[in-house]
Amino acid sequence: MASFMFFGFLTAQKPHYEDRLDNETEAPRLKALWRDMEERCFDKYLSEVNDDQKGIHVYQLLKHEVAQCKMLMQTDNRREVMQECTMKLVSLNRRCMSTAEETGGRASLRAAMDRR
Repeated sequence: MASFMFFGFLTAQKPHYEDRLDNETEAPRLKALWRDMEERCFDKYLSEVNDDQKGIHVYQLLKHEVAQCKMLMQTDNRREVMQECTMKLVSLNRRCMSTAEETGGRASLRAAMDRR
């Protein structure tokens, strides 16, 4: 009986490793994907930029999030964390690629920032 309990104790003490990204293959591909999203949004930003409008453009949010994700990848390369980062970036990229009429312009962007 004691050996069975000890076996249970040893099993519980094993480290439970989470799935992580491979730094040689997956991390560079993920960074390239993020860079591509950022570049496409930057091109859209350049075509839409207007000095008369106040507030921030979605590109600025996307650029900030890409930088945050890259910094996070240095210390925490768990697959789940990188998926959450990528989902944030994809949603920001979709907002960036949609037209200003669809998103309601800067007002919806300001509302999104208030929700954070």
